[in-house]
Amino acid sequence: MKKPIQKSSAEPSAPRRIHKYAFARLTRICAEIQRGGYPTKADLARLTHRTPRTVQSDLRALENDWDAPLAFDREQNGFYFTQPDWRLPRVNLTEGELLSFFTAERLLRRVADVTEIRLVRSALRNLAALLPEEVNVDLTALEQAISFAPEPAADVSPQTLRQLAEAATHRETLRIEYFSPHKNERTEREVNILIVHNWMGEWYAIGWDVAKQDYRDFHAGRILKLTRTQRSFTPPPDWHPQSYLKPGFGMFRGGAPVTVVVDFDAYQARYARERSYHDTQQREELPEGGLRLTFETTDAALAQVARWVMQFGAHAEVIEPATLRQMVRKEIKQMQELYSHKPSGYPEG
Repeated sequence: MKKPIQKSSAEPSAPRRIHKYAFARLTRICAEIQRGGYPTKADLARLTHRTPRTVQSDLRALENDWDAPLAFDREQNGFYFTQPDWRLPRVNLTEGELLSFFTAERLLRRVADVTEIRLVRSALRNLAALLPEEVNVDLTALEQAISFAPEPAADVSPQTLRQLAEAATHRETLRIEYFSPHKNERTEREVNILIVHNWMGEWYAIGWDVAKQDYRDFHAGRILKLTRTQRSFTPPPDWHPQSYLKPGFGMFRGGAPVTVVVDFDAYQARYARERSYHDTQQREELPEGGLRLTFETTDAALAQVARWVMQFGAHAEVIEPATLRQMVRKEIKQMQELYSHKPSGYPEG
């Protein structure tokens, strides 16, 4: 399906036709160059899992077809953009296409993991690469859907997701009615949605709470009512999606940085080697087949890390920090007390 290309005086017109795989690859290449690390052609080839020759063609396309201000720094031995704020022109999905994406994503979580569904999942994963930058999708969870989800994802209306995505894309303030299970109350607030983020199959609207004057994560399934205000907003100057999403663990973040070290025994290590649990994770092989996993998070996320570690039972041990070890020890003690006697109402014997 042909997608309309956004055109403006500030951005060059994008080529009329481009394969979705190529566009996704160009997006990754641009993002890596914009990080400011002066990547080489070999670096970009490893990043995109393509040959240096293919990357060379991509770089040439960026210059010739997309008018990218691309240059090579001989001292740094890598590529950079002479205009740091240059962005690859967006491929805009129509309102119907955006709604179709969210509807398909919702339906795929209700079906069996048969061959045909896996093929559709793969196609949906490729379509995700064309979503606006304000819609952030956990592609791994999306492709695996129900099969590897730790629990069923909360149901969210595709219409709600479409409205959130459009508000984020067009920078329009929304008035929402939101239910907080932690406080067991409904509140009405105005929010500037900055990004719609999918994590482990759950959709979140991350935005700026106008009244609280701070960032907030709203579970899309708990938004009871959504109203347009017709007022536009400008994102905070310190807003950077990846800088916001990367710290913490899952959707838990905040507080001081902390290093987590977890050891898996030989049994669990076989599975842990196949998984990526955190963007900052580092692996270290241990004697007798074990595996040590080290990653950076924040102290406000440690309770969630403790719940994650405990799913592996005796096959995983927290090494650092001491605070996390104490959390797990306390939880184990409470569980021992809970299971040291028969459930109430059941006869002894």
